Amino acid sequence: MDFDFTDVGAGPTLLFLPGSYSNHAAWKGVQKALKGSYRMISTSLPGYGGSKEVRDDAVCDMSLMSNFVADVVNHVGEPVHLIGHSYGGTVTYAAALSRKVPLLSLITFEGNPVYSQLGDVEFSWMIDMLDMVQQFEGAFASDDPDAAGIIIDYWSQPGVFRSMPDQFQDYCRSTASTNILDWRSVAGFTPYFSEYAAIDMPCTVVRGEFANQAIVDITDGVSREIPDSSLHVVKGSGHFLISTHPEDCAKIIDRHMAYYATIHSDEGDRV
Repeated sequence: MDFDFTDVGAGPTLLFLPGSYSNHAAWKGVQKALKGSYRMISTSLPGYGGSKEVRDDAVCDMSLMSNFVADVVNHVGEPVHLIGHSYGGTVTYAAALSRKVPLLSLITFEGNPVYSQLGDVEFSWMIDMLDMVQQFEGAFASDDPDAAGIIIDYWSQPGVFRSMPDQFQDYCRSTASTNILDWRSVAGFTPYFSEYAAIDMPCTVVRGEFANQAIVDITDGVSREIPDSSLHVVKGSGHFLISTHPEDCAKIIDRHMAYYATIHSDEGDRV
């Protein structure tokens, strides 16, 4: 295999996608707190952990990420409930819209498909976000050791990167080039919000109470368009809620799975 793959437990199959600057271990706290019995599959996205990079400067778009998820699910051997955090949440939406992946339902935590389009109207935060991405790429090109911190602090609060353990900071520095590819991939994923209405499966959309405005607007828009969706706000949390509030996140997954079981109790699973 060219990707990380951990497979534990028995029951409905959950596939966990971490975000940028992360790997499959990011979900351990949430998985440990789950009350239901599940088959839990974890992987790392391309370029992180033990997962081989599938993109380069010449070819870098979300279709490659959807293909990656399809490969992982093919190895799983059955349809999955797909769960993603941050950039992993964006990949989750892209995989669902691609129709390449046999999915049963979706759960996203602070998913950030920030290039989704309203139409002729532009989000108030878009210019500042584009400036931030340009600043990040410039800092990386200049060999700034704290370039990754520009991204971490944008999704959370100023100074958060420097407050994190040295080991995490070093990992972020070592994978900053991969995060540049993440941003370039996201820039090509530009569905209109109305296109999310094509996601015909249960979807739980989750954000933190202290999410930045980009996340607030994106999660509101996506949850409004997906027909069978619900929006949850985890009190007292920010972008890294799967690490800081694993019990709350686990409860949301358990509730989602209970809902799925209820609506499919008579008709069986759908793909």
